[in-house]
Amino acid sequence: MIPNLEHLAQATPNWLRNLTSADIQGGPGPWMKHLVEDALVYPGAGLDGSPVRQCNGVLHSFIFLDYGTPKAEVLAELTRQRRTGTGFAHHRLVELVEFDPSPLVRCAAPEFMREGENHHHSAPSYGIWAVFESTKPGPTERFSFLFMSTEAVQTLAALFPSKAPRGLVVQEHGFGGNCWHSFTEEVLKMSHRWNGMPEILILGPNHHLHLWRALGESLGTDVATESMHQNEREVIWMSERAQQISLRGFHQHA
Repeated sequence: MIPNLEHLAQATPNWLRNLTSADIQGGPGPWMKHLVEDALVYPGAGLDGSPVRQCNGVLHSFIFLDYGTPKAEVLAELTRQRRTGTGFAHHRLVELVEFDPSPLVRCAAPEFMREGENHHHSAPSYGIWAVFESTKPGPTERFSFLFMSTEAVQTLAALFPSKAPRGLVVQEHGFGGNCWHSFTEEVLKMSHRWNGMPEILILGPNHHLHLWRALGESLGTDVATESMHQNEREVIWMSERAQQISLRGFHQHA
């Protein structure tokens, strides 16, 4: 993790530490409550694993969403050895399973669903759930990694209808043909339904969450290594004070 997050580190939760290969092979369904509760979500992630490096040990569940990345490329990344770079370094793959993510995203509110064909969309949609284990003891002992090639805004709305994810990456990619003009705009709309805000924000260039940022404590910038966008992102910790502010009231006065 980045040094300024060390004070937020937590031990690996028992449910994750005790998962067996057979449990993982059964798919993420029985564990979704835990996966969602402890999640950092990255819409439009591609193959950028840097948020795992930045936050592993503070959070233990990572949900990456991108319908434009071929399954073969994701599988290749998850099964190759790393010594440096992202948070996958110095971890071994415990087990990996493919699954159908469609049932998980059907319950999104209609305003966050987009229909129609898109040439960026990998078809059919796929899901991959992997659990990684460190060779060293400590808060990074294990983490869960869920990758779904489902539409990112719809999936975020389906998994987090009333409660914000603990961590959220907002990176505007300049879509040029994708479903949404801006992830930030949809996140702001979605947040009216949340009863709180993310604990950790990782903000890339051109985001529009400046009012949220002003409530939090900046932990500095960090380079998104192994990213399709080799840039710096600001990491924001939304302190206890920020968490006590009602998002609905904040929107009304912003």
